[in-house]
Amino acid sequence: MALHHAQTVIYSQIECAREMKEVHIDDIGVDEILASGPNRAEPTPAESVDLSPSQVKKLQSNDYRVSILFHYLQGTWTKLQLKGLKKRFDELGITIEGIYGSEFDADKQSRILEQIAQKDIDALISIPVDTAATAEAHRAVSEAGIDIVIMDNVPDGFQHPRDYAGCVSSDNKGAGVIAGRLLRKFVSEGTVGMVNFDAPFYVTKQREIAVRETLREAPDISIVTERGFTDPYDVEDLVTEMLESHPDLDGLFVIWADPPCMQAIRAARQLGISDLHITTTDLSNEAVQHIANGGMLKGTGAQLPYQQGIIEANMAGQTLLGNDTPQFIASGSLPISRENLREMYPRYYQEELPQNLLSIIH
Repeated sequence: MALHHAQTVIYSQIECAREMKEVHIDDIGVDEILASGPNRAEPTPAESVDLSPSQVKKLQSNDYRVSILFHYLQGTWTKLQLKGLKKRFDELGITIEGIYGSEFDADKQSRILEQIAQKDIDALISIPVDTAATAEAHRAVSEAGIDIVIMDNVPDGFQHPRDYAGCVSSDNKGAGVIAGRLLRKFVSEGTVGMVNFDAPFYVTKQREIAVRETLREAPDISIVTERGFTDPYDVEDLVTEMLESHPDLDGLFVIWADPPCMQAIRAARQLGISDLHITTTDLSNEAVQHIANGGMLKGTGAQLPYQQGIIEANMAGQTLLGNDTPQFIASGSLPISRENLREMYPRYYQEELPQNLLSIIH
């Protein structure tokens, strides 16, 4: 661990010492929600599930219980989602029965769902790892009379409002457009590759499509290779093979930050590559370090996971009160590069940029 940290510091110093290309972040962001939800649902404003003081009191007077099921329990996105959910459920007097992770394993998630269907709970917050493979298990929960609020990815065959209260996500198309625009700015002309998530996951497909369309708008940039993975911890070898097959690659898009993008950076370093321009979606502590140091990771189209957790808890509260809830809410996207890291970091992390990073970017 200490050796890895030392190597990271050394590489960061080398990369930061190189001349950095300026990118004007105002040209990168999106001004409106671009994404549609699963089943082509139109986005509804988050305010549509806000709870009035009287509704909050009514929730607090009941003994509601919820379960939370994630695709995996690691990563900044999950932790910030959970932070928002815990905060809001605590304010609403709703007890969290349990927090579960399925490590991107559809069979494991289905087994957990089957157990949840037998529990004495009122609602489930869930993100399906595979919309087809976990559909039957999610349906067992719904048929048990448990209200379901979906993060990002609706199980196959589910109909709103019969089977679920609604889906809450970030603007994943917007995040993909941001990542594509960033890559266009840094590459200008040349060849790029894409590392995608090779599973039926609606939100990542939206990002991939948006990146691909954005890059194809640039006449001097060509997408020459695309690779897919199913295990996010098994990306380094895939990227090594990609870079060995395309040693002159100028840019790379990786579907999310940690671990896939971090593994892609390690693969490039092991091959002695230091001038590859990389963009991603999502954010992590390690990704922030790379961006702050001016390394290969140039920026990201980030989500708003903390805010998404608040919205999901509000939607759960509304459906527990028997109120209609919208099919799809998108919380937005954030363009983040070294240029605006100081301003955007607090919006994502809900805390100020650490002093050690402030000293690097100023």
